[in-house]
Amino acid sequence: MKRPAVEIGDRVAVIATVMERIGDRVAIKLDGDSHNYSTVEPDAKVGDKLRFEGEVVHVDEDLGRTTVQVLGRVTVDTKSVQMITRRCDIDHIGSNVPGHPRPRTPPTPHG
Repeated sequence: MKRPAVEIGDRVAVIATVMERIGDRVAIKLDGDSHNYSTVEPDAKVGDKLRFEGEVVHVDEDLGRTTVQVLGRVTVDTKSVQMITRRCDIDHIGSNVPGHPRPRTPPTPHG
């Protein structure tokens, strides 16, 4: 079984487009999401692309949606996120993915 596109703990980026300027704030729309958000961005102009980085906190593989901790928690299409770094602890201690060359070993009780 191949590894999913994104997993909980991965660092990813989402791209937002500036839709409107209101004072020093801008209304933005995230790629892969239908909601509008607002943030302070004094130098952004309408049409600019902004990149926000955050950590994956939930993945729904059935719906193809990923929740990222950026601008609060936002849920976007998995295809619209850009991988920055994979969570590396799984590769060092073993994997939960069936068929991985280093399966996770069961914990042993102490004492």
